[in-house]
Amino acid sequence: MSEKSSIWQSEKDSLLAIDKIPVHSSLLSVAGQRLARLLKSQISTLLSNNSKLGLVEWRICLCISQRENPTQKDLVDFAGMEQGQISRALMKLEDRGLIISRQAQFDRRARIFALSDAGQASFDRVQPIVTNYHASIDAALSPQEREQFLEMAERIANASLLANQELSQKAG
Repeated sequence: MSEKSSIWQSEKDSLLAIDKIPVHSSLLSVAGQRLARLLKSQISTLLSNNSKLGLVEWRICLCISQRENPTQKDLVDFAGMEQGQISRALMKLEDRGLIISRQAQFDRRARIFALSDAGQASFDRVQPIVTNYHASIDAALSPQEREQFLEMAERIANASLLANQELSQKAG
């Protein structure tokens, strides 16, 4: 097998389907989006197979477990998700008895959240599984490769912001 055909084969079998990037698209942008979608899908599957928590609910429980007296705004900031998604997940978690909430003393409009005993038990059951999953992903790269990957990801993020600013100024 020639070197070219072996490269083609590895690209063809790629989980990110990098041989199928639309014309006039950014290879890095599309590959990054596909990787993010794959990782999100895999953690969602892992959670559904090992708990009754969805991804948003998991992120809420994780935040509550790591922060003292988090408000809904804290949960939105931590999870990096939309306010509406967090609100719906909070209602589900509270209805299922996995979290409790109370009015904040510093602002009567705000609510403070905590894991109930059942919520803590559910979180404690799945936490080691999620930790092992994340460790497996991180182990795919050496410490030096992880550092390089993060540096490159930061460069791509900065390039995206700069390109957006420049093109917005030209259009305006």
